[in-house]
Amino acid sequence: MDPTALVLASVALGIAIGAGTATAIVSARAAGRRRSAEMRPELPEIATSILDEVETFAVILDSSLTAVYANPTARQEQHISGEELRDSAFLQRVRNVMTTGMPDTHEPDPSDPGDTVRIHIVRLQRRFVVVLAEDIGEEQRVNAMRRDFIANVSHELKTPIAAIGLLAEAVQQAASEPEIVRGFAKSLVKESRRLGELSRDVIQLSEAQSILRPEDRERVHLRDLVRSEVESHREFATQNSVELVVTDDADLTREAVILGRPTSLGSAVANLLSNAIRHSPEGGRVGIGMSFDKDNFLVTVTDQGAGMPAEHLTRIFERFYRIDGARTRGEGGTGLGLSIARHTMRAHGGDIDVWSQPDVGSSFTLHFPVIDSNSGISPKSAKRVKKARRIVKSSAAKISERPNPSSDQ
Repeated sequence: MDPTALVLASVALGIAIGAGTATAIVSARAAGRRRSAEMRPELPEIATSILDEVETFAVILDSSLTAVYANPTARQEQHISGEELRDSAFLQRVRNVMTTGMPDTHEPDPSDPGDTVRIHIVRLQRRFVVVLAEDIGEEQRVNAMRRDFIANVSHELKTPIAAIGLLAEAVQQAASEPEIVRGFAKSLVKESRRLGELSRDVIQLSEAQSILRPEDRERVHLRDLVRSEVESHREFATQNSVELVVTDDADLTREAVILGRPTSLGSAVANLLSNAIRHSPEGGRVGIGMSFDKDNFLVTVTDQGAGMPAEHLTRIFERFYRIDGARTRGEGGTGLGLSIARHTMRAHGGDIDVWSQPDVGSSFTLHFPVIDSNSGISPKSAKRVKKARRIVKSSAAKISERPNPSSDQ
């Protein structure tokens, strides 16, 4: 046989064998993909598209309870870990949903602080299960605070209301004895005043916790506000034999101005003053100091009272918290003043802190973030504006120095 023909035949045979092998490989791969698709169908595109957009933790499990999809929220969620998805009781519930097709929901137990995840399990087609989870720990905490607040308000209201009712009956029965009536009337006035103060403080606390809208803000001159509140408390201080001393160490060339709600800010200062006077000994002094700390205007109220142990300092801003409940109730405190002050300051971008030592006294400091008196914005923002203006002026100057192309034509 001619060698050339033999070579050509060999080449043709090789090409035929290669083509056959390639065809077999491609067919095998296609068959494998078909079998894989039959065993594990593709996720519905519309389902994943929807879950991609929701803000709820969402994963999809296949028939082997393996996660085959997680939406962006699930990939970023820090509060819900994979432990919940590996729990044996949870996996059994998933199997039941996979088998029966009936949705399942787990609601957290309010009595268990560690149980904060709400879970919904829904079957998708026949081979997938969608798990939606939501951490409602913050919602539970807010609801608990709301319940406690309502319970505390109800408890606080019961005492003066009951006292007023009993005193009114006593006055009616002792109508023929003027001296006894006058004594009952004095107590009646005291209890009605206490009821009025509690109602006022509840309203102020509600206002302090509300969002401070732009239309609620107006320019407030803090020096004038503080001095006005001091003057309105002088009679109360005189009645308690307490001296009020005001010092202003702040730079007088700088205006202490803030944008906010004047009545709320006045209440914050008033609450500190009334507390300081109420807890000062007879013949004591209450100091009211004003100063600047960078971009903050500080108002410090210091008394010479009994002071507070360190373990109480982290809780005194809680609503209705009292170190000595019997004593403060007798003196007319509602237990809401410091809570009102803190909420008010934080709503205005400021804060309040406390220093206290037993048998020495207490000092509360309000931090007001002041604004630039001319521009109506904070000093930091004013600096940014000035820098931006300099950049704009510099850019404008460079543009003006460039030759005008039309002048060369």
